[in-house]
Amino acid sequence: MRVTEKDIIGEVKFNIARDAFEKPVFCHGRKAIEIIKKMRLGSAIFNYEVWKCPKCKEEYLDSKQAEKFDTLLSMKKMLNKRVIEIERAVNFDGKTFFLRFPKEITKNWHKGITADIKVLSSDEFFVKVNV
Repeated sequence: MRVTEKDIIGEVKFNIARDAFEKPVFCHGRKAIEIIKKMRLGSAIFNYEVWKCPKCKEEYLDSKQAEKFDTLLSMKKMLNKRVIEIERAVNFDGKTFFLRFPKEITKNWHKGITADIKVLSSDEFFVKVNV
């Protein structure tokens, strides 16, 4: 049974357990099975896992799977040119190349933060800033 917005009469409060979005996933009283799916991005194929209910065939993501899938969707958007692009000059200080980020996207940044750089090719990278 699915609850829709029109089924809710007033304010509803509920608690969600800390591990509610961790594996394994249960549906129809049965443990869902973990299956591997594939997504093609350009010429590359990426695997990701989902939980699939053996009865209704519905697919679910736990928190780790959802994070990976979200990254794949972001990559897909970038490759399809459906993201905001900002052109910046690349600077060189004699030892290292670097670029500056506009202040509009660095509002929550602070000194000492780090960034993870994923190298796709010699001129393409994914950068995740760990705020």
